[in-house]
Amino acid sequence: MNREKIIWIKIDAQSYYNLLIKLNDIGVTVYDNKKNKNDILIKTSYSDYKKIKKYLVSYKTEIIGNSGFRKILDIIKKYIFFSVGVILSIILLFLVNNLIFKIEIKSPNKNVQKLVMKELEKNGIKKLTLKKKHSEIEKIVNKILNDNKNTLEWLEIKYSGLVLIVNVTEKTVKEETTNYKNCNIIASTDAKITSLNIYRGVALKEINDYVLKGDIILSGTITHNEEIKNTVCASGEIYGEVWYTVNITVPFKEVKTKYTGKNRYNFNVVINENKFPIFKSRIKNKKEEITNLYKLNDFEINLVKEKEYILDTNYLTEEEAYNKGLKLALEKIKLTLDEEEEILLKKVLKKEVNDSTIYLEIFIVTKENIGILDKVEEVPNVQSNPESVQ
Repeated sequence: MNREKIIWIKIDAQSYYNLLIKLNDIGVTVYDNKKNKNDILIKTSYSDYKKIKKYLVSYKTEIIGNSGFRKILDIIKKYIFFSVGVILSIILLFLVNNLIFKIEIKSPNKNVQKLVMKELEKNGIKKLTLKKKHSEIEKIVNKILNDNKNTLEWLEIKYSGLVLIVNVTEKTVKEETTNYKNCNIIASTDAKITSLNIYRGVALKEINDYVLKGDIILSGTITHNEEIKNTVCASGEIYGEVWYTVNITVPFKEVKTKYTGKNRYNFNVVINENKFPIFKSRIKNKKEEITNLYKLNDFEINLVKEKEYILDTNYLTEEEAYNKGLKLALEKIKLTLDEEEEILLKKVLKKEVNDSTIYLEIFIVTKENIGILDKVEEVPNVQSNPESVQ
């Protein structure tokens, strides 16, 4: 068999043997044949197919398929888009799982961001490089912290799709207050003093005294007989009772978003703020997390992570809504407190219930460190005034 194009053709004919005789008479080479009920299938060359069309005009003839290498080529052509799509999907899946396309350093300090980025690059972590294993990441984190003991307090590296996220905490250096020649400790808020530990300076207030915001509690100006003898930077720990009134409205109807854990990846192209998804989304309710892969002027390509969720509706009883409001109020206050500070008292002053919500007015008392440093720019010139003394 030569390398000429071989095809299968269908011929409408009732007599199988008569057709074969006629094909032989006009010099058609038949490589294979099959007889069906109303037609006959012949495997022959394309040039012989032209002979049949020319000499056997009374027969209805059509090509139904190629064979051999030509058939393989036809299959490839037929499924070319599907094949390319599969290959691209495999490549994209590899990129999503193994490459770093973006690095985000979570720190408000730009100098710290630059330092951490430089350290990452020194340790082989850059954009468009392969992700490192968890064990390697731990070693890199420890090395960066050891090399920057005076600058970095804590470091965490984690992956989110194509993005490497670095959470970093800068080491805080306490200000040396002793460098100030004269400073006071003043009240940061209105409060009632509950404890007073003086390290340096003169106390102008006592325990159980009420102070207003800005009142001087410890003075760095030391006087005798109304004459300034010395100035220091006052220091000490001052705790007091601080009062808050928190207003909370809680709806009886709760609608919570619950993620199913089903995620899909897609791509979109943005042109002049118009978004065009590459693939049709199969998720109805979804939250999208977008990572920019390429941007040039008003054109950009983004990776889109689609997270499926469902909406869960729940109805609270009056007691449940009351307890939730009280909890929310306490959590709101706790966010402002340090480790040594605490909530001393909570009391609901007002409660209003209607068809859809409950309103609470809550009085909260806390124990807080109320002393803050206030530097005195100029030492006041205190002069004795005997006429004022009676």
